[in-house]
Amino acid sequence: MAIFTRLGIVLLAMLAATPAFSASSLSQLSLTDAVSAAEQRQSGNGRIEGSTPYQSSNWLAAIPSIGISYLASDENQGTDETELSVSLPIKSGAGRKYDKQLRQLAVNIQDTEAQRRRLYLSGLVRESLWSHRIAQARKQFSEKKITLLEELLERQQALFEARSASRYSLLLIQQEITDAQILQQSFDWEAEAWRQRFKALTGIATIPEDIIEAALEGQPNYNQHPQLHLLDLRWRRQQAVIAAGSESSTPWTVAFTAKQLDNPQFDENQYGMAVEIPISTINISSESSRADWQEASRSYWQSRDELQLKLKQAWDSLNGEADHLLRQQALLDESARISQQLVIESRSLLDENELAREIWVRRLLNDIDKQADAAINKLQIGQNLAMKRQATGIPL
Repeated sequence: MAIFTRLGIVLLAMLAATPAFSASSLSQLSLTDAVSAAEQRQSGNGRIEGSTPYQSSNWLAAIPSIGISYLASDENQGTDETELSVSLPIKSGAGRKYDKQLRQLAVNIQDTEAQRRRLYLSGLVRESLWSHRIAQARKQFSEKKITLLEELLERQQALFEARSASRYSLLLIQQEITDAQILQQSFDWEAEAWRQRFKALTGIATIPEDIIEAALEGQPNYNQHPQLHLLDLRWRRQQAVIAAGSESSTPWTVAFTAKQLDNPQFDENQYGMAVEIPISTINISSESSRADWQEASRSYWQSRDELQLKLKQAWDSLNGEADHLLRQQALLDESARISQQLVIESRSLLDENELAREIWVRRLLNDIDKQADAAINKLQIGQNLAMKRQATGIPL
């Protein structure tokens, strides 16, 4: 099933670059599909392919050794000795236990690292989508301002040609159109830059339409955050590595020996086996193992405290920003409503003198700015929610 999912994502990214493919179908792309496409596209970046150069044994603690000795007698009737021995360092029960822990921790770390990577890519997707949406909204309000001003320019041009208005009003509107076009071009460039960043990240050129995420309930559980979970797993692995190298995991030694005795009176062959078992019930460790554990423990708790504080500060900051944006939204909506009423009330100034016309044009442009502020703030509320989910470790 996972293979078909990856193939589907690759096919989707390929179709995104095909002109014949319907853009409307791609616009229905979900956030989960987008980040999955990013995972597939970025899968080769920074990875070292191939198996590990180190292979472990289930039973051998180290490389076996062979010993050969020959002792020649200086007596005429003496005995010469030839000895061959093979020593096998066998893992103790404690050693096999820590090996099993390390293998399981390696799997858990790999899974958690995949979650951390998906969360990281989710943050990049969220940033590009919401930044594009905000830039696009600003661009649309600039285009609305330009359209309105161009209509006013046509009317003012007719009045100027009929000698019913001076060139001042005409130049005023032309100046406002130019200023609006400058902003519109800037916002258009910004929106396109974020779209290109999203395309480079996911391989998909079309921006999804629905980017709103569900609201969070309650306080975040930082222990489930992939970064914190990964830190905990690495500390457990480091503990297991230190324990596996300590005296409590000293391997057993099994030696097989063959000896030949060569004497003028007789020849004799001897065979035997020796087993050396450390008494692991006595809990004695070297000072180096103790120092390694203490240093690793201090480093872990320091890193954990710093990371947890960083995550909490990010959450608190986003919570404060959310409260500010919600209160501001109510004020901006009220300001936009009043601005619309002012435009209606000031419409009669259009047929008055030059100064009255300028006041009316300014009021009209100010109304569009008020509507834009309210709309942009609403988008920023959605962006804040997405970043809160990111801060709590929830991927797309």
